[in-house]
Amino acid sequence: MQELVHHTIQKLETLLGNFNKVQELYLSKSFDFDRQFEMFLNEFLEYLKTKGNTTYEAEVLKVMNMISTVKRSFNPIKMERISTGKRELLWGFSFSGMESIHGFLLEMYSKEKKKLEEAEELLSGLVISLYQNGVMDDDKIKELYSVRSIEKFWTSLVNHNTQISGINKKLRLTMIAEDIFLVLEKLILKLN
Repeated sequence: MQELVHHTIQKLETLLGNFNKVQELYLSKSFDFDRQFEMFLNEFLEYLKTKGNTTYEAEVLKVMNMISTVKRSFNPIKMERISTGKRELLWGFSFSGMESIHGFLLEMYSKEKKKLEEAEELLSGLVISLYQNGVMDDDKIKELYSVRSIEKFWTSLVNHNTQISGINKKLRLTMIAEDIFLVLEKLILKLN
């Protein structure tokens, strides 16, 4: 089931904010870092499970297992017991894990933002075209003051114009209808 892209971006921004707090703890060499990083990894893992993203889920589990192995006094790279420098090794593997997690978060965030940017570009061209062809004017823009009124207007356009119906179908491949209405609302607010 597709999720509201706007909501996904919001959730990823929250995760990035939480991740930044963990990075700050690492930087300050806080004793609370281990616990907070573990809590963050569990939060991120649960999010990935709800999204059904098994690839990233496997990668997060790999990071968690690597850190867990070091905590058990075993070096996961050399496959030998750690006799000295366990804390330093743990910090090193934690840093490596943070680098991986950061990459996953940014990749996911960029992918979702790109969906909205592409939709905004497509719809802004359409709105200008509608304006130039007299379908929209200043009075019509004033009528489109809510997501509900935008939804009614968009639905009537889609039902009466095959070109707009095609644009709608293209957008629906990457987002749900509510996302389209929110992007249109953003564009219309710029015109007011």
